[in-house]
Amino acid sequence: MRLSEIITYYSKPEVCAELVRLAENREFAAHFGLNVLAKRPDVLQFPGDIIKLVRSGATSFHVSEERWSNPMALITGIEKRDMDKLRIGFDLVLDIDCKVLEWSKICADLLVQALEWHNISSTSVKFSGGTGFHIGVPFEAFPFDERIAFPDAPRAIAGYLKEFIKGQLADRILEIENDLKKIAEKANKPGKSLIKNNAFDPYTIMDIDTVLIAPRHLFRMPYSLNEKKWLVSLPIRTKDIDDFTEELARPANVTKFDVRFLDTNNVEKGEAAQLLTQAFDWQIRTEEKFSDKPVQIVEYENKVPAEAFPPCMKLILAGLEDGRKRSLFTLVNFLKSARWSNAEIEQFIYAWNEKNKPPLKTGYVRTQLAWHSRQNKKMPPPNCRRFYEDFGVCKPDFICNKIRNPITYPRHKLGVKRVNKHSDQK
Repeated sequence: MRLSEIITYYSKPEVCAELVRLAENREFAAHFGLNVLAKRPDVLQFPGDIIKLVRSGATSFHVSEERWSNPMALITGIEKRDMDKLRIGFDLVLDIDCKVLEWSKICADLLVQALEWHNISSTSVKFSGGTGFHIGVPFEAFPFDERIAFPDAPRAIAGYLKEFIKGQLADRILEIENDLKKIAEKANKPGKSLIKNNAFDPYTIMDIDTVLIAPRHLFRMPYSLNEKKWLVSLPIRTKDIDDFTEELARPANVTKFDVRFLDTNNVEKGEAAQLLTQAFDWQIRTEEKFSDKPVQIVEYENKVPAEAFPPCMKLILAGLEDGRKRSLFTLVNFLKSARWSNAEIEQFIYAWNEKNKPPLKTGYVRTQLAWHSRQNKKMPPPNCRRFYEDFGVCKPDFICNKIRNPITYPRHKLGVKRVNKHSDQK
């Protein structure tokens, strides 16, 4: 691509405006071709800076997933504790790494559906400019101050979502490949496929990349060019993923700029609470599954009565204004571990929800109860205490000082013995 064409593209006011918008409170860097990165740290504040950089040979622009109070303080060799103090927060950015665009589209569509299933409405998507997509969820969607949870929180979410969509991803890719194979055979032109059998792991041919999930890692900005194909890293509406083609991302064809990546307008604060909690629970179960150490499990032979519940659960049961979605997930896990039946849990949860101000939407509660009823393994609620402190239900008594998880509390009340089991026996 000629320099004059690059300058013409980046001179569009709408492109400059979007680059400046997303660069706020982020570390910024320009690329000069494929392999030359400008000196870091740097920031972008004015549209005119883009034109100056392009005239100097800049071809693409990148920003940090993390947001900083002072990006220019991110000097080389900065210690983690100082970096944590500077970090305002971080957006969730998932990178679909695949060489086949059609497969990337399937993966992107399934990730969007998975996020919607977890009640997240602020998901945004952009084409990478190559053969993949970036899926974004703004920091404002997460429930509490997780500045120091980077990169653990997004890494857990990426792993959890990969597992969540794995079966559907494999089925849909196989369906496409089998259709193409039949067409090729009819035309007597059998082609090659990366898929060798019908029982394959889709992550042998693609990945939901966690390379982005590292301190100070940068990702390509929306409406920036990609030097490999000279296509635009184009934001698209989630409903338009299936219809996307590379032609739409050619610079000359990009004339509308009404779709934003990581748009913070109209984000419901805390809407990603359920996703975050389930991701951390999944991570804990996965780590236990591959551990040789026995896991101490509290077993109850009979249903635990409500009067034996810990203070945090009793406070949740009184009804909440904040933390309702987190509490729903936590409460169901607690009740299942406390030997309540699915029917008892359902009746109990609907009655509890009426006490909330305002109650959660019935459809949301129904969906969550249906999901939990399909899970065969018992998952204890999140450990004490930070999770519960965040929405004001951690009011420990003398028993709480002896435990690490709320499900252990009734053991002390009821005198239930602890037993040791391997996690794969749960």
